[in-house]
Amino acid sequence: MVAENDARPVWADSSYGHSTTARRSLGTGVVDHGAPQIDMVALRGYRLRRLQAEMRRADVPALLLADPVLIRYATGVRSMQPWALHSTYRMALVPAEGKVIAYEYAGSEHLAAGLETVAEVRLAVAHFYAGTGDGQGGEDPRTRAWVEEIAGQVRRWTGERPRLAIDRHVDHFSARALERAGITLLPGAPLLARAQSVKSAEEIQCMTHAIAVAEVGMYRLRQALEPGRSEIDLWAILERTNVEFGGEYMDTRLLTSGGRTNPWYQEAGHRLVRPGDLVAFDTDMIGAFGYDADVSRTYFCPPGRPSADQRRLYRQAFDQLHHNLEQIRPGLTFAELSARAYRLPDDVLPCGMTMVWHGVGLYGQWPTIVDCHLAEQSDRGVLEPGMTLCCESYVGLPGGLEGVKLEQQVVVTDAGYQLLTTYPFEDDLLGREV
Repeated sequence: MVAENDARPVWADSSYGHSTTARRSLGTGVVDHGAPQIDMVALRGYRLRRLQAEMRRADVPALLLADPVLIRYATGVRSMQPWALHSTYRMALVPAEGKVIAYEYAGSEHLAAGLETVAEVRLAVAHFYAGTGDGQGGEDPRTRAWVEEIAGQVRRWTGERPRLAIDRHVDHFSARALERAGITLLPGAPLLARAQSVKSAEEIQCMTHAIAVAEVGMYRLRQALEPGRSEIDLWAILERTNVEFGGEYMDTRLLTSGGRTNPWYQEAGHRLVRPGDLVAFDTDMIGAFGYDADVSRTYFCPPGRPSADQRRLYRQAFDQLHHNLEQIRPGLTFAELSARAYRLPDDVLPCGMTMVWHGVGLYGQWPTIVDCHLAEQSDRGVLEPGMTLCCESYVGLPGGLEGVKLEQQVVVTDAGYQLLTTYPFEDDLLGREV
C-alpha cells in the first residue's frame, strides 16, 4: 500500500509483477477530446424514477424483480444476463421510494456495489427448486429462508398491509410461498411495461449505438453474400460483429435463404445459399449497454438479377412498411394505429405479420400493435413522444417459394417519428435503375 505522503507515482505500485494501473485499464470507449459521452448516472436515475412513479401511481409499495433484464432496468446491474434468464437466483427488491436492495450471486456482489441506484447488496438465497418440498411433505428449507428474507423486508417497508408486485420470472411456487407468508401479490408487468415505454435521451443514445453496430454487421453480411455460404455462416457475421463492438448477445437467429424464407420465423440452418436466392434476416441484436437493435432486411444473392416475383414481394413489403411508418403520430391510440395499417392483398394476407408495430428497448417490449384485421386485439394505450417502436413487414404467398422481411426502428416525436435506422433498401429488388 502506498502511503499518502509517498512520492512514488501510482504506476509504481504493482501486483504480481504488473502495474495496478495496467491491470485496471479501460475500454475503447474512453476519449481524450470533447466528444459527448453517454451519461450513465442520468440513464440509471431516469429508469428508476420512471418505474417508481408507476408504482406510486398504482399504489404498489414494493416490487420484486427476478428477470435479469428488468433488474438491469431498475438498477443498472449487469451480471451473466443469458444465464440469469433461465434461473431464479439473482433478484432485486424495489421500493416505491428510495434505493433498491440487490440480491446477488455469491462472489458477484461487487457488481452492484457503488451504484447510486442500490441501497445495499445482499447475498441471494438459493431456491432453485422452490416448491418441490423436502421429501417429507414439508416446504424446502431453502424456500423458507428465501421467503423469510423477502417477506421480512416487505413488511419493514409496508407495515400492516404487506403488498408486493412481482415480475413474470418469480416462479409459481415461490409466489405461493410468499402468499402463505401473508404477502398480498400484485402484477408487476403493467408497471414495468409503462415505465420502459418512454425513453430518455441517454437511452436513445444507447439504442442508436446498438443500431450502428447492427448496420456494420448488415453491411459485412451483404458484402460476404455469395453462393455456397451457409445460413449459419452468414448469421455468424452478425453475431461476431456484435461481440466485436461490445455487444452482449442475440435474442434470435432469424436468418433464412431461398425456400426457407417462407414461412417466416425459421432460424438459421445449414442450408447453402444458391445463386438468385433471397436471404432474409432480423438482427434481434442486444448490443452494448443492453439495448436492442431490431432491424430486418432481405438481400438478393448474386449473380444475376431478381425475378419479377421476387421484386413484387419486395415492393409489397416495402409499401406496407412505409405506409405503416407514416401512420405513427403522438396521441393516437394503439387501436387507431391498428385501424390505419396497410391492407395487404388477399393472396399474401395469410402469411403476413400479425404484429406490425411493437415497442423496443432492452428487448422487444410493450406495446404490441397488430394489423388492421385484428385491431381489436391491440394493446390499450396511446402513442407518446419518446416511445421507441419497430415497424415490421413480411410478405409471402401461402405455399409460395420465398418471402421478404423488412423492419425499421424509430422514436416517436412531437410531430411524428424519427428513424433510428439508416441502412438502405435494395435497389435491384425495388426495380430501380442503378
